Amino acid sequence: MFSNDLDRVRHPLASRSEGIILGSIIMVAVAAALVSARTVPFLFAATLAGFLIAAAMRGRLGVAVPRRGPVFWHLAVFLLYAALSTTWALAPTSALPMVLFAMLVAFATYALMQLLGEQPRPNLLHMGEGVWVGFVVAMLYLLIELLTDQSIKIWLFNALGLQPGDLKSGGYFVWSGAKLVAISRDDLTRNMAPLTIFLWPTVMAIVGTLERREAAFVAIPTVVVGSAVVLLSEHETSKLAFFCGLAVFACAQLVPRLTVRALAAGWVIACLAMLPAALLAHRLDLQAASWLQASARHRIIIWNYTAEQVLYAPWLGIGARSTYVLGPLLEEKGLVQPEEGMRRTLSVHSHSVYLQTWFELGLVGATLLTLLGLSVLQAINGLARQFQPYVFATFATAAVMGASSYGMWQSWFVGMFGFAASLVGLGMSLLLARGRSS
Repeated sequence: MFSNDLDRVRHPLASRSEGIILGSIIMVAVAAALVSARTVPFLFAATLAGFLIAAAMRGRLGVAVPRRGPVFWHLAVFLLYAALSTTWALAPTSALPMVLFAMLVAFATYALMQLLGEQPRPNLLHMGEGVWVGFVVAMLYLLIELLTDQSIKIWLFNALGLQPGDLKSGGYFVWSGAKLVAISRDDLTRNMAPLTIFLWPTVMAIVGTLERREAAFVAIPTVVVGSAVVLLSEHETSKLAFFCGLAVFACAQLVPRLTVRALAAGWVIACLAMLPAALLAHRLDLQAASWLQASARHRIIIWNYTAEQVLYAPWLGIGARSTYVLGPLLEEKGLVQPEEGMRRTLSVHSHSVYLQTWFELGLVGATLLTLLGLSVLQAINGLARQFQPYVFATFATAAVMGASSYGMWQSWFVGMFGFAASLVGLGMSLLLARGRSS
């Protein structure tokens, strides 16, 4: 990456080599994460490795050791309890590695944020440019794919000579003999999650690297095009998360105190009231509501069935990641109710982090998750005013994304949250460095 905002006499290219290299790594990682969400854990690991190597070469590796504060301890207690729950989980040998992976992501997030915090402004500018250039390029790619029914991917797969047996189709790919002729738009659903969550850290990077007028010229179209991509997609949770983030960003600009109180109330409700809400929604027969999409109606059935199962182990839950084991077993026994037209089952996860926490970790886990989120909000509320709209918007986006989309132990999903938090840290470092230089 190369920044035009730097005096080449005071900041020669050689002195910025670390920023250029790390900025290029970030650019590739952000772009690749949007293009293929499943690669997020590897991209996050590669980014952290680059920063650790750079810090070691400068003799500053100790900076990566996490600083312990309220958020750190709440997160540590939640993850340690999840690790303890694997002792009564249905498959401890598969559950414990995923909890350990979540711990590694948490450590990596802290380490990366702290390594970013000590970077000089010239390096930060290259890294910030890496974020928004990578994001914009990948966003435009997704827009083209959605508008052209994935013509780029179809051309690429055919050029590589891929055959029907080479791809896990999931029913998304349509072949004519050995030639790929169509791909369902559902194939891009997973891509919307990182695009939506990375949006506000990207806007922070734009504001932190460009002058005010240039920043507006880039940031506003980025938000507009991002909204178009999400709206064209089939991922309804990302649509809801995107507009919730946008609303929170606006509210945080106008009424920050009311915003943090509303987010705190919403977080408590999401963590603790998801269980009765899932039961109530089914009692109100919302799974039969014609105004809801089929995917939403099916989720209501899954949530209700999961909530009913919670009542058998309400205090401690059935153990971390047990849904992935129990779900397929119950899938075979699940009956299709004539009035619902859909199978009553757990699925492989609850399609809600909050309900999955209740089911696997019980009331203890739900309480710890509640306290964790509140500690994060308290930390955000203690930030400088210039940071708050972006970070509150990112928090709201992530909270909504966890409410009705993927499973809490999916590696790419966990890695995505950690990567997003690290990008927020980069954005804050950029804005802070800009304030010092002005």
